[in-house]
Amino acid sequence: MDLFERRKYTRTLKNFKIKIRVARTSKEVDGVTENLSQGGAFVMSPSWFVLQEDEQAEMHLFLPPEFTGQKHILTLTGPAVIRRIDEHKKGVAVEFLKELKTFKPSL
Repeated sequence: MDLFERRKYTRTLKNFKIKIRVARTSKEVDGVTENLSQGGAFVMSPSWFVLQEDEQAEMHLFLPPEFTGQKHILTLTGPAVIRRIDEHKKGVAVEFLKELKTFKPSL
């Protein structure tokens, strides 16, 4: 069975800028999504190694105007948990604690 068929949400393979704010330290890690769905994302980051599995975080996803139809970048903010560290890909798998469509938007 294909891994993508077992997922609850369809993934888009678009690259979006993202900022992960770690709850325990308030440290911010910049990255880019490798894939994204309503339930989570895989984020590549040069600072991936400072993150820990099962760590609570706040995600800031930056959607460009050509994706949203807005005049400016739309930022979506919401809670997440780091689920997996991938040293080979230099990134982390992030699970959103609520669906992406319910994240708080701001321009």
